[in-house]
This record gives sequence, structure tokens and C-alpha cells, in this order.
Amino acid sequence: TEELQYLQSGKIEEYYKIQADEVGGEDKLRTIGDEYSVKHLLVYEEFFVNLIIKEKILSLMKFFLGESFIINLQNAIINYPQFDNPASIWHRDLPYQHFTCSRPLSITVLQIVDDFNEETGGTIVLPESHKHDEFPSTQFTLKYKKQISAKAGSVLVMDSMIYHQAGYNLSNQIRRAIAHIYTLPLIKQQISFPRLLKGKYADDPVLNRLLGYDSEPAESALEFREERLYNRGGKSRIEIG
Repeated sequence: TEELQYLQSGKIEEYYKIQADEVGGEDKLRTIGDEYSVKHLLVYEEFFVNLIIKEKILSLMKFFLGESFIINLQNAIINYPQFDNPASIWHRDLPYQHFTCSRPLSITVLQIVDDFNEETGGTIVLPESHKHDEFPSTQFTLKYKKQISAKAGSVLVMDSMIYHQAGYNLSNQIRRAIAHIYTLPLIKQQISFPRLLKGKYADDPVLNRLLGYDSEPAESALEFREERLYNRGGKSRIEIG
């Protein structure tokens, strides 16, 4: 599709270079274990905004998370051939949170840009690990882990608390994906989209909620009450003020 071709055109790598240069080079990213990760793509162009509002995805999020949820992050992951990736260690997409919950708090939607398979190092998951607090034994992990094979253009949906890791890319081709993490509003965004976007899309009723404009912490009791009045169809902020 045209969308997939655009994602494969080098845009992801282009924005990665911009972000690496901003911080002083890729070596700086490597010191904090953040190399090969491209953050908040939707800030750069509307194409990436459209990825978070696909009807089928939003319907799934409503099913799993209810009516109120936000986009927590949108990060592209680049897996170069024959290179270790920070995501190759076992991890959860809600980092450092090790507990079980009766219903999902966060759902990861992984948009696959290049083929995932054994050779390219498709994501490896540990099924049902979101139901257990602690990481299991090495023996258990080796027995039950599963590597994902999927064609470019596919979408992988999973509970963000499932333990997973990036496979090692044995091929001679780059492997990319874009992670969209949707959470309940009680979980703060990795990077504040409202502050980063400075009001952009705030007038769109769908994106206002999805980007977290209506769930940012208020700076005062007055602002908190004004926001609630505004959201419930009361007077405008100007009239209240």
C-alpha cells in the first residue's frame, strides 16, 4: 500500500537522525540505552497522526480499555542487521511495573513496517506473562517463548504488560516497526503531547481526548473546575474567567 511504501521510504531513519543530532549524536543516545528509537513521530507530520486514529484500532481500544483512553507514546523502533538493540532484553511496555490487574491498563499496537520472521529477528513474546507479577525462570522462558512472524503491513496487538524482546536481526535488511501504546488516562504519557503540540489538534474532539489534552494535570483548583465545566458543556473558558 502507499502507506507502507511511505513508511519504508526512509522517513523513520530521517527523523531518527534529527533526534540523534538534537541530543549531540548517537553515542549520547547509547549512553542512556535509547539508540534506534524514534519518538513522537506524530509531531512532525499529520501522516503519523492518522496512524493513531484508525477506526479498527480505536474500536479495539474501546473494547479493551473502555471509552476513555489516550495515546501514551508513538515510537518507531529500528533494528539494523547484525546489531544488538536495547529492546532485545526482556521487558514490558509499562517499564518497571510488575503487577497483575483484573483488566488491561495499556495496550500495545505494533505496526510492522518490514517482515518479521526468524531471520529478521521478529519480536519474541512470552504468552500470558501479563498475568504474573514476576519474570519466570530461564527454563520456563526457553520452553514457552514464541517468535512472531508477520508480513510488512500487519499489526500486532498485545497487552503492554506481556514480557517481550526484539529478536536478533540475522538478515542483511533493516527491520522497522512503530509502537503505539494506548493507556488509561491515569498513566502519564512518556512525553506530554499537549505541551509538545502547543494546542495543535485541541479543537478536534477525537484527538483532544486521544492526545491527552483533557487529562493533563491542572495547575490550580480554578483551572481544574473550569476544565470540568467546559467538558460538560458549561460556559466557555473565557466566560468562566
